[in-house]
Order: sequence, then C-alpha cells, then structure tokens
Amino acid sequence: MRNALTKTILIVAGEASGDQHGADLVRALRTVLPGTRFVGIGGDKMAAAGVNLLYHISDFAVLGISEVIRHIPFFRRVLKHLKQRIHNEADAVILIDYPGFNLRLARVAHQAGKKVIYYICPQLWAWGERRVHKIRRFVDLALVIFDFEKSFFQKHGVNVEWVGHPLVDQLNAVTISREEFLQKNALPEDKPVLALLPGSRTQEIHHLLPLMVESARSFTQEFSVVVGKSPTVADTVYAPYLPSGFHLLSNQTHALMKHAYAAIVASGTATLELGYFATPMVVVYKVSPLTYWLGKRLVKINNIALVNIVAGETVVPEFIQYDAQPEAIRSALQKYMTDAAYYQQTRERLGQIREKLGPPGASERAARKIAEIVA
Repeated sequence: MRNALTKTILIVAGEASGDQHGADLVRALRTVLPGTRFVGIGGDKMAAAGVNLLYHISDFAVLGISEVIRHIPFFRRVLKHLKQRIHNEADAVILIDYPGFNLRLARVAHQAGKKVIYYICPQLWAWGERRVHKIRRFVDLALVIFDFEKSFFQKHGVNVEWVGHPLVDQLNAVTISREEFLQKNALPEDKPVLALLPGSRTQEIHHLLPLMVESARSFTQEFSVVVGKSPTVADTVYAPYLPSGFHLLSNQTHALMKHAYAAIVASGTATLELGYFATPMVVVYKVSPLTYWLGKRLVKINNIALVNIVAGETVVPEFIQYDAQPEAIRSALQKYMTDAAYYQQTRERLGQIREKLGPPGASERAARKIAEIVA
C-alpha cells in the first residue's frame, strides 16, 4: 500500500525534447518536493531522473494524420491505463507539450479531481485558439516558456506563469571549443561544418534526410557535412540515405549546432537551438499531402519556424512542403557562403533569440510554481 504521506505525480512527455525538459523538471522538483514519486510517460532521460516509466516515448513517435489514425487503438489503451493510475495513486498530473494526447489526459485528470499543471503549453496562438477553453477548464496552472504566450493565455482566462525556456540551461552547458569538437570527431580543422538536422522522429528522417542530402551534395568539397543523429532513432534509419563523405554524429547535437557554419534544419525546436547559437540556417519541412492540407487550414501565422516566430520576423528562409526543393535550398545556403554581409547580418539578427528565451533557471522556477499547487 502506498504511504499516504508520499506524493505521487504522474508526468507525461511524448517527444524527445519533452523527455529532456521533463528530466530537468523532475530533478528540480525533488529539491522542493522531497520524497515525491514520479510515474508516467517519457524517455531514457526521464527514467534516469527517477521517473518510473509506464510507456516509453519511442511508442509515441508518430507523425502525420494517417499515422495518428493507425495508432488510435494504442492511444486509447494508454489513456484508459493512465486514467486508472490517476484515480488510484496520482496526487497531481504534469503534462509536457504533446497536445493531441495531453489535452485529453487533462480532461481525465480534472474530472478525477486532481491538480493539473501544463508545462510547455501547446502553441494554441498559432493553430488552435478555439481549443484554449480546454486549458482554461481542465488545467490548474499553465507554465509557458515564451513571454508573449503569457498575455495570450491571460486574455483567455487561464491561470498562467512565464518561467522562461528550459533550453537555456541545456545550451549554456555546451562549453566544448571548436578545436576540441573537430578533433573529437576526426573532422578536418580547415573545413567549416555544414549541419543537417532532420528531426527526432523516424518519419521525419525518411521525409527530410534525402532532401537535405541532395541539397548538400555540392558542398562536400568545401564543407564537412555532418548529420545530427537523434538518440531515439537507430543508425539503420539514417544509413540508406548517407553517401560517402557524409558524417553521422551521435549525442553531440548541441555542440554541432554551436560550431556549424550553417545548417539545414527541420522546423521545430532545433531552429530555436540554432538561433540561440546565432548559427544561420535554412528551415525545411515536408509531411504527407493530407497532413499539409489540414495544417494549412489550422495554422494562423505567417512563419512555422520557431526561430522566426520568436524573433517576430523572417530572419531565416523557410521552404515548406512543395517549396522544399534541393535547388531552392542550395541557393539559400549559397547566399550564406558567398555574401559575407548577409551572413553576418543574419547572425546579428539571430542574436536577439537569447534574450527572448529568458534567463537560466526555468526548471527551478517551474518546480517552485508546481510545488505551490501540489503541496
């Protein structure tokens, strides 16, 4: 039987970035809520932080409407299982991003009378303002990571706090020098690095890596072309797409971002990470035609790259769906390489990203806010 004095928190992250943020948050929570048990959904990093995983994020790595539809029976089974765990043992529920699943879980937890905290709220300001009522009804505290999000959620009557972006602490920790990075990975010191970052899901890699490789082929003489590998994706997924002369790098993505001259990157959090290091980039994204058609009707903003959204302007070029062609991507990269003034101007405009992400300590600030609710 569970000790009644021991708090149990169910914490759910469905993606690789959420796994890192969840692990950092759990470590911070252990300081302010000592003795608390953590169970839920996450990855290796959350497990290492002491979360008893009921499911691994690798089971949730689906992309696109058709893939989601095929996984509906699995998601229903998971939701039913979590409902039982929430009723029987959870004192509170922490949800990290992953809105398609977590907004449903928020309703379940609220109906069970549990405290619900949403950390890294869905980007409803971009694609789902009509769903904000779910946050207002089912979430006791929303913790947002961008300062402009606070006013959006406040306008809709949500109890919200801005805590800053947890990436800041992770990116501040990258201290390896360029020389050390090149030596460690047997890369020539006289060549700049071109980074290819195709995302963290297997489907993204299948969609984007061939496009990125084709776009980068003509630069292999002047650049070391390096593909950043997601820790949740097997090497065998990358192997068919990598020609001779391309490098695959594991567990060093942030160092690669910091020391790359430029990058081709999948739209998502990685654009923000590159922006933090002021690394010029070309943003690309492709999904199935059905997913794209639906997305065009949902998204209400001009840019989809987080780095451009946070900057408030189009700092780096985006090539989405039918515009994502090797010739266009090569041309955008070539401009960085041949126009020194444009390259430097891009770096300077990206320099504003650090300030917009807030000061270090987001996980600790979030933990203190959560402790107030839970305790």
